[in-house]
Amino acid sequence: MKRLIILMGLLLQIVSLQAQDCKVMLKTINEDYTGDCKNGKADGTGIAKGIDSYTGQFKKGWPNGDGIYTWSNGNSFEGIFKKGKKEGQGKMTYKTNTLKDSVVTGFWKKDTYVGLFEKPYKKIDKSQNVTGLNFTKTKGATNNIRLYVRKNRSQVSYPEFNVVLHHGTFQNLNILSDFIELTNVTFPIKVRATSGQDFIEFEILESGNWEVRIAIEEIQGLSTNN
Repeated sequence: MKRLIILMGLLLQIVSLQAQDCKVMLKTINEDYTGDCKNGKADGTGIAKGIDSYTGQFKKGWPNGDGIYTWSNGNSFEGIFKKGKKEGQGKMTYKTNTLKDSVVTGFWKKDTYVGLFEKPYKKIDKSQNVTGLNFTKTKGATNNIRLYVRKNRSQVSYPEFNVVLHHGTFQNLNILSDFIELTNVTFPIKVRATSGQDFIEFEILESGNWEVRIAIEEIQGLSTNN
């Protein structure tokens, strides 16, 4: 009798395991799954197949973390996923009819390629009076950087800054009525620009036309006129 109870218990466990459906939420790969499971959903490391296939990390049924997704046409993405979408650094490989595949590397956000760098610029340092430092990439075929300055909430005409490069080059420095312009810049470029006691230091990694807008609010005891 005791042996029968044990056998029945083992049988129930087997039936329970077979009945468990480890679900994959992404429809293109939800036909077959092998791997870690939690609460009935793919969670951990696994392999999922369907029209396409995916090998890597899962969370709550979605590709989430490091993985490789391969489409039915042979294209593939190796990198980071978040809830089934490309999110972060990775490498996209496009199969071609030539001997060499086309490869795109860089960063993705919400399944969309954003560029070679996650952030194409870095704010490195600034003086206390500098309350704002904003970067905008504008349209155009040239590689220039324009520095706009607002001081005490008023636009500064013919702003004067001493520009020192840590790396990168530019051809000319032009002081115009509304901005300072560095022309024919080679990127990446790291710049320290100083005006009296105020300074900014930044790096721009991606080529293009850039506007750097600087806001300065004079703090008592730190005025550049003292």
